[in-house]
Order: sequence, then C-alpha cells, then structure tokens
Amino acid sequence: MFKKIVIVEPVFMAKGREEELKKYCNELVVYDTNVADEKETIERIGNADCILVSYSTIISKGIIESCSNLKHISLCCSFYGKQFAKVDIDVAEKKGITYSYLAEYGDNGTIEYVVAETINLVHGFYGKRLKEEAYDLTGIKIGILGLGDLGTKIARVFRVLDSNVYYYSRTRKENIENELNIKYLELEELLKTVDIISINVNRDVCLIGGDNLKKYGNGKAIINTAIGKCYELYSLKEWLQNKDNYYICDDVTINDDIKEILDYDNVIYTNVHSGVTKQCLERATEQIINNIKNACL
Repeated sequence: MFKKIVIVEPVFMAKGREEELKKYCNELVVYDTNVADEKETIERIGNADCILVSYSTIISKGIIESCSNLKHISLCCSFYGKQFAKVDIDVAEKKGITYSYLAEYGDNGTIEYVVAETINLVHGFYGKRLKEEAYDLTGIKIGILGLGDLGTKIARVFRVLDSNVYYYSRTRKENIENELNIKYLELEELLKTVDIISINVNRDVCLIGGDNLKKYGNGKAIINTAIGKCYELYSLKEWLQNKDNYYICDDVTINDDIKEILDYDNVIYTNVHSGVTKQCLERATEQIINNIKNACL
C-alpha cells in the first residue's frame, strides 16, 4: 500500500470513484482546483508517495526533486511519448519512480465519429456531399494513415461495411492485412488511390503537407482525429480552395493556427472531443484504479 495518495488536480475520473483509491493507501487527499504554479504543486504533493495528475499537470524536474517520497506517478491521460509528457519522465526514471497512463479508453467514440462523418459525407445527409450522387460505403476507397490500435479498429469497421481499405504506416503489418483483407501502399500511392483518408498517426507526425495534397487530388476528403500538427497549414488551405475537397475534424485536433479555416464551407468541424462518452469515462476510471492497484504489487 501507499502511505499517501494525492490527486494533484482534477483528473478524468468518474465522480465518487476516487474513494476506491483508499483501498490502496493510508491517506487520500483530493484537490478539486487547478494549481497556480510549481510552488503550489510541491505544497500539494508534500510527503505523498503516489500522485495522480491530469494531461495538463506539469511535474518538472524541480518538483520531482523537491518531493523525495514519490514512488509512483499516475498519468490520468494518454501517453504519446516522453517528449510530449508534462511529467519529466527521464528524471522520474532516474529516481526509480514508476509511472502509469491510460490507453484506448476513447477509441470507440473516435471510431464511431470517423465512420459517421464518412457516411454523412458520401450520402450527403446534412447538405454536404462528396460526389454528385449519393453513395453507400460499398467499394468506397478508404485510406488509413497510421495502423496502430485505433487505425486497425477503424479499418475493421470499414471492411465490415464492404469498403476497400488501404493503409500507410511506419511499419507494414502483414498479419492485419491478411486478417482484414486490406492493402499496404506507400504514402504517395495511397493518396493517388483513395477517396477518403482517416488520419490516426501519433502526435505531431506531419504527413499532410508539401506536394502530398496535390498528389491526393480533388473530390477527396480528410478526416483527422490525430492530436497535434499532422498537417502543413499552408498546403491544407491551398487544397481547400477547391470546394470539392473536404476537411473534417473534432475539437481534439484543434490548434490555434487551424482556427482560421474552421469557417470554410468545406470544413466540417465538430466542437466536441469525439472520444469522450459516458463509457469512455468509465473505462478511464477503471484503468486509473487498476493502475494504482498494480503499482502497489
């Protein structure tokens, strides 16, 4: 058991469930407001040996060195690599502090968003249609950029709907190709082949820029659910000058620079995080509790 667990700031956890953490510590302290600065973070952590932090909580080298009792840091969010974390993972590892994070808890909502927006666009249900005539998804050529867990699930759903699915990924995954009957193409060839691309790459992996959109052509659509800048804004704006092209995104993908295109007629922006649902919150909560339980073992 931990001696003291501190929830440093509000985290993505169902109300009331934090009480379950008392099973794994002698003392639980919960803060329901955000910290103002590093000094306040240090004061809140105090002598805790386990802390829970949100996606925006900064745990710097100075904070870690000032909180000498720390043994475990629970990131109540996704983890996209050390370079993107607000926690100084390198310092934590050097000091023998373990850490945990969440995975795949919002995938279902994101998959449904990608498929729903595709269906709306090919049918023209809400006044915007990709082609002159309405289509269903049979035979539509879908390109998946990034065949990780999320990209694979999206590919699986489109195959159930009889779409032709192609993918580009850093590593070729022949086992998934064979299982789902999908085809790997190099990026340039994929862009020339497909009608719609779904971007599911890791944070800040830029695949949409330079000449890529010119190769992609017109009468096409991009659905982006990736975090960070996976696009080159100048190229994207130029491509959107053709009104037969569509860019579709939700709130999780928004950066300050891209806000200037959100009022374009051929940009379909949904002002929500598509992955956040009641079940998503429940999955995240269960993972957080299990991560703390496992950290005690």
